[in-house]
Amino acid sequence: RDTRTATPYELASGQAITGYSDAPQLNVNLPVPNPAGQVALTLINLGSGNLINLELSALEADSRGKVVSSPRVVTADNQKASIEQGTEIPYVTPGSANSPATVQFKKAVLRLDVTPQITPDNRIIMTVEIRKDSVGQLVNLGGGFTVPAIDTKNVTTQIAVNNGDTAVIGGIYEETVNNDVTKLPFLGDLPVLGYLFKTTNKNIEKTELLIFLTPRVVKESITAVR
Repeated sequence: RDTRTATPYELASGQAITGYSDAPQLNVNLPVPNPAGQVALTLINLGSGNLINLELSALEADSRGKVVSSPRVVTADNQKASIEQGTEIPYVTPGSANSPATVQFKKAVLRLDVTPQITPDNRIIMTVEIRKDSVGQLVNLGGGFTVPAIDTKNVTTQIAVNNGDTAVIGGIYEETVNNDVTKLPFLGDLPVLGYLFKTTNKNIEKTELLIFLTPRVVKESITAVR
């Protein structure tokens, strides 16, 4: 029985990673069953991963990217590992004559599920599922009650990498539109003529979520790791 374990992934977010001229790369485009977008898969041999950490730090310093999280987990061969972070959004459901209104919650999370499989030649096959939720429009339930819709994007794929290599998964995009209004006090609120004293700027921000996965085979047993 194979008792080896694997550390399946490290999670981060930011812009495209460039500048690794010394690292062999393999680009593969894979179809995604969900129409949320395509997945662009890059396999990068970074060894210890110090270069990618430096690049992410540089992107954050330049305000071009942001690391969402960098968790690490240990799991057994062919056992799923999951990481979930986000928020639970409260909303009120209307009551009836015999029951009062109640508060319920909806999850809006970023979830990553990884199932690693160690091959005889010490490579790691990872089945990866990514789910990215965001709060959508409010749905009117009547009686003055509303419930938020949850917009969901899913990506499912399978990756084979060498022990210690880093796989980058992209293709989950989010677009945010903000309308900023600048106006003169009182004059900007005048009917009909108020538009002469105010300006509206429309800002569109498009971000891409990148997932970095670095699996490593751990020779010790689970008991020894603990």
